[in-house]
Amino acid sequence: MTRGHRNIGRPRGNLTSVNRGERPTDGPTTSTDRDASSNRWVGHARTFAALTLASRVLGLARDAIIVRILGAGGLGSAFAAAFQFPNTFRRLFGEGALSAAFIPEYAQLVERDPVAAARFSSLTLGLLGAGLGGATLLLGGMVALARWLVPLGPDAQNALLFLLMMLPYMPLVCVTALLGGMLQVHGRFAAQAGAPLILNVCMIAGGAGGAFVLELEPIRTGALISISVTIAGVAQTLWCAWDLRRLVKWTRVVKGAWSSTRRMLLRMGPVVLSLGAAQVATLIETWVIVYWPLAWGRDLPGGATYPLDDSAGAVLYSAQRLYQFPLGVFGIALATAVFPLLARQANQRDAYLATLRRGIRLSLFIGLPATAGIMWVAHDLCAVVYLGGRVSAQDVQQMSTVLIAYGALIATYSLIHVLTRAFYALGDTRLPTRISLWTIPLGLVFGAVLMWPLRETGLALGSSLAALVHATALALLAQARLSGTDRPLDRTTIRAIGRCAAGVLVMLATLAAGRWLLRHAMPGPTTWSGHALRLAIECGAGCAVYGVFAAIWCRAELNWLTQRSPQPVPGSGGG
Repeated sequence: MTRGHRNIGRPRGNLTSVNRGERPTDGPTTSTDRDASSNRWVGHARTFAALTLASRVLGLARDAIIVRILGAGGLGSAFAAAFQFPNTFRRLFGEGALSAAFIPEYAQLVERDPVAAARFSSLTLGLLGAGLGGATLLLGGMVALARWLVPLGPDAQNALLFLLMMLPYMPLVCVTALLGGMLQVHGRFAAQAGAPLILNVCMIAGGAGGAFVLELEPIRTGALISISVTIAGVAQTLWCAWDLRRLVKWTRVVKGAWSSTRRMLLRMGPVVLSLGAAQVATLIETWVIVYWPLAWGRDLPGGATYPLDDSAGAVLYSAQRLYQFPLGVFGIALATAVFPLLARQANQRDAYLATLRRGIRLSLFIGLPATAGIMWVAHDLCAVVYLGGRVSAQDVQQMSTVLIAYGALIATYSLIHVLTRAFYALGDTRLPTRISLWTIPLGLVFGAVLMWPLRETGLALGSSLAALVHATALALLAQARLSGTDRPLDRTTIRAIGRCAAGVLVMLATLAAGRWLLRHAMPGPTTWSGHALRLAIECGAGCAVYGVFAAIWCRAELNWLTQRSPQPVPGSGGG
């Protein structure tokens, strides 16, 4: 058993004393304190979610414009592949491994020694900028050589051109994520949550300006959008740095910071391995499996035909943006807000478990109905967002089928984010890494097998199946690794999750009955306005039914999301 696993099995400090009635070593923690802390992070989650909601709504407008301009064919797939690359580095170094290792160390230093915290953050920022800056230059040279030397199809060449224009965004967005992590520790979530607004505004300006003002051809508009991504990276970095100006004093003196940096790097290593495998898998799926027909065509040796065509990348990208909407607004917002609190409560078992249970319950309270709802309205949603311009009704049908296959990722990823951060807060990055290393290849295998009969839908379904295995493994191991009589998934939490699932079934039954009753008065829509009307009716009805059910049977979760003053929560370990 690794050291990280032993720490979870035998928690540090007063984590082991609570159930024996002993006084915690770090001082008593009252139920009122726990309630206040828990309510504060739920308040942070609301702030993060509200700004993320605004960003995602603007992001939908951005995607609607870009997909309509570039289309769901080869050019749209080329842009989607190029945009995937800098986002991969953002998830790996910015919001993934670095944040997971940096935030707990920085949070502890801020509490104990603000001067040491400033030195540590200055050193980390310098190392990040130098490392990723060099990697960007190296990668840019390789892409330029590949575009010059390798005989590729025209859409594949366009993908490399767009990638070259976006590459400077890679280090910039990682620096922004680091600054955002520091802001989280200081209790400021608005700047980081609002930073994507800048990206969306810049990309909308580039797309709309190129297509409708300058009236450029689609490929030139795509290049202008790619340049606007880099401009947005500069603006995002300056935005977060400005919000930090009175909270952190940057310094060139880093004496004494190397020990904290070494601890961070040791923690970061397993996460880089885990997320690196995940992002490499994503790049393999995008740049090998999906990108294949763009670069080499569909004809295979032996007369076989490749199952994907040049529209696969654009279709997958469009569907991903839609399921990521509720995931980013609610699931990631909750996990982002709860992580600093879990890190501070790592030595307080009852407070830690209460916060974790609350995070699990809230993630599924929102994630389960969001999963069911987006699968139910998939076709109308895709039509409302994307239909028009260079996107046909057939393209919309493909997107909606893929979106249904992706739907399960909302609830599973929400739970994965919360449980993974729970392990990270205890200093254990190895166990989540091992689980990822086992489940990531499953997604590639599932997708590679299922794409032959199901095309791009098979790739989406493979991702959902792998995520379900990942979430199940994390939940089971969290139960096993946290010793004592109290466990994260206690009876109260399991019953609460069951009530949420029952509410989802009631919601779906109501929507199905309504569609059956209205099938003659309102047949399947064929126009944009018809899709929009049915989408509005069913979304409103679904939210109303689930909201009434929650008000009766899920009061605790509903209160956590709406109340600002701390309230005792029965059955959650006192907090």
